[in-house]
Amino acid sequence: MPYLLDTNHCSYLMNGLDKASHRRKPEEINTIARFQATKDTIYMAEVSLGELVAGAELSPHTSKIYTRIANFRTFVVPAPIDELCWELYGKTKAVLRKNGKVITDMDLLIACAASRYGSILVSNDAAFVHLPSGFLLENWAA
Repeated sequence: MPYLLDTNHCSYLMNGLDKASHRRKPEEINTIARFQATKDTIYMAEVSLGELVAGAELSPHTSKIYTRIANFRTFVVPAPIDELCWELYGKTKAVLRKNGKVITDMDLLIACAASRYGSILVSNDAAFVHLPSGFLLENWAA
C-alpha cells in the first residue's frame, strides 16, 4: 500500500538525508529508516510542497532549501489535490464539526489526499486521531 507523508515527515526526511548521520535528530533517523525499509510508493500532498516552499522563502538559506526540495521531489512525488480530494475534505470536515472536533484545513486536506489515493497517512500530528474511520495512519518519527 502506498504512503503519503505529512509536511513534518517530508521535512524529517528531506532535512535528515541532507545531514551527516551523526547530526540527525531522532525523528529524522526513524523516518529515514522507515523510508529506506519500504518497498511501497511514497508521496506527499501538493499542500506539503507548498508548505516546504513557504519554509524555504522564510529561511535565510532560501536557495539551498530550494535545491533540497528539488532533490526531494525526485523520490517523493506530489499527489495532486483533485476534485475527489476536495469532496472528501468537505464531507470529512462536516463529520468532524458535527463531532466537535477540529483539524486545521491544510492538515485535513493532506489526510484527505492520502485517503483519496488509497495511501497510509504518515504523521505524528495528534489531531489526526479525530479522523473518522477509513483513514489509515502511521507515525514514522516515533
